Amino acid sequence: MENFEKIFNQFLQCITVLQDDLNVSFGEALTETFDNLENGKIKVENGAPDEKTVQKLSQLYQALNYEKLPRKTKVLVFNYLTLKALNEDNRNANQMPTPPVLATVMALMMQKLLPKDKQLEVVDPAIGTGSLLYSVINQLIAENHSKNNYNLVGIDNDETILDYADIAAHLNGLDIELFCQDAIMPWMSKPADAIISDLPIGYYPLDNNAKSFDLRAEKGHSYAHFLFVEQIVRNLKPGGFAFLLVPRIMISGQDRDQFMPWLSKKVYLDAIIDLPDDMFKNKFNQKSILVFQNHGENAVSRDVLLTKLGSLKREDSLVDFNIKLNEWYTKPNH
Repeated sequence: MENFEKIFNQFLQCITVLQDDLNVSFGEALTETFDNLENGKIKVENGAPDEKTVQKLSQLYQALNYEKLPRKTKVLVFNYLTLKALNEDNRNANQMPTPPVLATVMALMMQKLLPKDKQLEVVDPAIGTGSLLYSVINQLIAENHSKNNYNLVGIDNDETILDYADIAAHLNGLDIELFCQDAIMPWMSKPADAIISDLPIGYYPLDNNAKSFDLRAEKGHSYAHFLFVEQIVRNLKPGGFAFLLVPRIMISGQDRDQFMPWLSKKVYLDAIIDLPDDMFKNKFNQKSILVFQNHGENAVSRDVLLTKLGSLKREDSLVDFNIKLNEWYTKPNH
């Protein structure tokens, strides 16, 4: 840990030296620093950074011994630095990385439901920094004897956030196609075998774009999380699966009367996994993992796995969940 702290502070120094010279945000200096390190060359444009700074950065980069650092260390450092950049830029909660343990829960579900022997289109329509998608995919690859069967696509309407996702993919050794667009508009990617996402929560401001959605609001702005789910259903291949982190209120609160009947007609519901209450500061922020399969192909209706994840402060919570998951999966209707 002491060694990691030392490495982290070395990276931090590289970034702040570049930030001071270029007079840019921490986030911009972060992406440029990793571009420099990955390319083995300091980018100079219109005399910036100046010669003195280039010399200083060269010494700092040399001391880092970047090429010799393990991939896991680079990824971990970049994740922490990205979090710092998001906090410094006062980003909203929708743009914060998803806790890694939730990626493990989703990966466990995906290992059970997705085919292991075919190439799959996997899309995250609210990719943010990419931490959720990459963590899940890395776990699936490890489970599948290091075989990568996934064509990855990420969508986000924020170019700076997509820069983070791009670098993070490279550091993780993953190829991804990234699209900068409003995900409520028609997607530029192919229909997906699997869609994984931590849905943005809140109002969607463009009422005209929401007009073609069943789940739009009758008056005023529609909820973005409702529109996202409908857009996801539209972009799933027949028999494709969605693994979504959603506000619990969508499926068990006052909004369920509109949402759940609509969803039940469109797809086969597979699982609703409530997350531990102690993960959230108040009940309005509580979330659940929602898993469903699109109709068509070899899609099947199953008993729905309804469960709640135990407090993640307990080490055996994931073990308990995995036991429940295996019991559910081995029932006769699977």
